[in-house]
Amino acid sequence: MNESDRAEEEKYLNLEIFGPRRDEFVAAIQFLLKGELPEGWDWVSSSSNSIVARSKNPPIYYYKEFLSRSSVESLKGLFSGSRCERARLQGDILRQKGFDTPVWCCWGKTKQRHFMVAEGIDAIGMGEFIYKSWRPPLDKKKIDVKRVIIEKLGLTIGRLHRAGIFHGDLRLNNILLSHRDKEVAFYFIDNERNRVYKKIPKYLIEKNLVQVNLVLPRYVTRQDRLRFYKTYNKVYDRFSRAEQIALMQRIQSRTLKRLKKIEQRTEGLWHDFLK
Repeated sequence: MNESDRAEEEKYLNLEIFGPRRDEFVAAIQFLLKGELPEGWDWVSSSSNSIVARSKNPPIYYYKEFLSRSSVESLKGLFSGSRCERARLQGDILRQKGFDTPVWCCWGKTKQRHFMVAEGIDAIGMGEFIYKSWRPPLDKKKIDVKRVIIEKLGLTIGRLHRAGIFHGDLRLNNILLSHRDKEVAFYFIDNERNRVYKKIPKYLIEKNLVQVNLVLPRYVTRQDRLRFYKTYNKVYDRFSRAEQIALMQRIQSRTLKRLKKIEQRTEGLWHDFLK
């Protein structure tokens, strides 16, 4: 497609695209907005709130279109920005505070449809990783690596809360894990509902910790959870010992209730819930 044809296509779609790598993705975005796959791309399973596609060949890129979640979504966007704008803003805040999240290549909109393209990461969702890698029995080497990952996750979530960041949807597959043996890194995705506080309200702390604990006991034991809490509280030392114990008991109680419901609804296939 030459420059004249591309300009006509963009005009037809009322397409606005911004970002440092805009020109690389204009053609692909035009196809995707029409519900068509450009050459070298595949659709990716996602929630009902988004449309996701991925390039097939390295380097990998992801396209995400943010769908309206309710009739008030457009009205909300007038005051707080679209979900795409909020995701970009909150991603920038995470990076500024020393956390990892995918880097945007470009973003934009056409009419009421908002989208972005981000660099892919050689990582896997924590929920998917746990289901595939921590099914018992585990040998000593796997147990050692498991403990390192759990401790570093506790450290990372503790740092997140110490920085005043509440993640709006901290289920495990919104934390991407990259690791080789004991070298571990975490990337946060789906950040549009994040909020930043001087001091995060306690009920939101509890909410995040329940979300990140939704793993069946056959994969993550009580001892594993205690290891996570110990590291978390060492980094985020806001609570007294008595408060830590009370918080842990509430989280454990809420987690077990939710896991029981999930098991009943999915007949034990909890990883489907975490998608």
